[in-house]
This record gives sequence, structure tokens and C-alpha cells, in this order.
Amino acid sequence: MLLTTALLYHVMRERWGWSVPAALTVSAIFIVIDFALFAANLVKIAQGGWVPLGFGLLVFSVMTIWHYGTEAVRARHATAAMPPKQFFQHVREMNVPRVPDTAIFLTRVADTTPPLLIHHVEQFGALHQTVVALAIKFAEVPRIPRRQRLEIKELSDDFWQITAHFGFVQVPDLYAALRQAKGSGCDVDLDHAIFFITRDSVVAAHVQNILSRARVMLFAFMLRNSVHAVDLFLIPTDNCVEIGRQVEI
Repeated sequence: MLLTTALLYHVMRERWGWSVPAALTVSAIFIVIDFALFAANLVKIAQGGWVPLGFGLLVFSVMTIWHYGTEAVRARHATAAMPPKQFFQHVREMNVPRVPDTAIFLTRVADTTPPLLIHHVEQFGALHQTVVALAIKFAEVPRIPRRQRLEIKELSDDFWQITAHFGFVQVPDLYAALRQAKGSGCDVDLDHAIFFITRDSVVAAHVQNILSRARVMLFAFMLRNSVHAVDLFLIPTDNCVEIGRQVEI
């Protein structure tokens, strides 16, 4: 109830345009009632109320650790990325050969060259004729209309950068999104496309304290047991190459 009153105050100020005194006056009335109910229920904690409180604390801790870990991994990948202009200059200087068909690199970072693509060129010494850097973003709304699904940029000849937006209740169908991108002018051959994805393994940095290391270890455990990108994004396993990578956070 206290949280509901806080949200109501935010709506009164930000959405309804109420003044601070008016919003505080209405909120104070609800806060008095909420605090009375809250105080009356404090005696029930020792009689079993600690069970839902403990479960709520556990769920909150798991969600907080997962958010911390995913943001740390994303930041780590961002530092290893390379601006597209610099990447293609490197490809031309190294005279990297181009091989037929299409390569689609799933990435956590948009508007830059994925680290996986950079490592791919360094390790294999070749690059597919058509390259797609595909980033998936989940919005804070249930559904994203199809007409607002894609952001498509052609950064160089046969190198495309696509960001696919989905709502938090939608199951991301990458093949459908890529077919939509092809209809919008993106030259991608879905019949011969190969998806390159990473399976990150997280380790703790040596300079962290005990609590930070414990948080990283818990996130690493959750990451190992999380759903694979192949299953999450409905990618056929025959057209997918999964590369393991160790990330230190």
C-alpha cells in the first residue's frame, strides 16, 4: 500500500500536473491509513508473516543479481566492440577474403561492431559476403507493433545492422523479423544463413571483495542454467554456431 501511494504521488505530479502541496496533501491522507494497516500487521511477522517476506526478499535478490550481471556483461562487451568504420578499414587493410552466403551475428550491443564478429575475422581470417549484426531489445510494454519492430541500417556494402524490438510478453521470432527486414530492402539470404551466437561464461575479477565475488558467482550459476539463445529465439540448431566465451566482471 505504501508503494501504491508513492506511485500515486508520482502520477499526480508527472501525469496529472498537480502542484507539490496538493499531491502531498492527498498522499498524506493515504499514508496515514497505510501506515496504520502496516503497523497493525507487524505483529504477524513472528506468526508466519516472515515466510512471504523471506520469499519476496529472495525473488528481489535474484532479480537484482540478474540485472547487475547482464548490465556488467553488456558493458564488458561494449568495451570490446569496435566502430564500424574502423572495423571495415581493418578488413580492407588485412585483405580479408569474402566467402559466399550470409552470416548473422547476435549481439547485446547495438550501433557498433559486435565483439563476436571481430573475433570471427581474427580467428578464421574470412568474412561472409553478407553480414548482419542483429540486436534484440525488449521494451517495457507488452507488445511492439510489427511496423515498429525493426531498425535497419546499411553501414557498408553488404553489412547490415538490425535492431529488433519486442514487447516483454512476446516470443521473439528472428526468422519472421529477418523476413520483414528482407522485405524492407535488407539483402539477406535466409535459406543459406548461419547464425553465430555466444555462450558466455562469467568469472569474478580478482580485485573484488567477498560480497562482490559472491554476487558474480551467483550470477554465473544463473547464467549457466538460463535458456539457450537457440531455444529463446527459435533458431534451428542446424543453422547455428555457438561459441563459448569467458567474460570477467
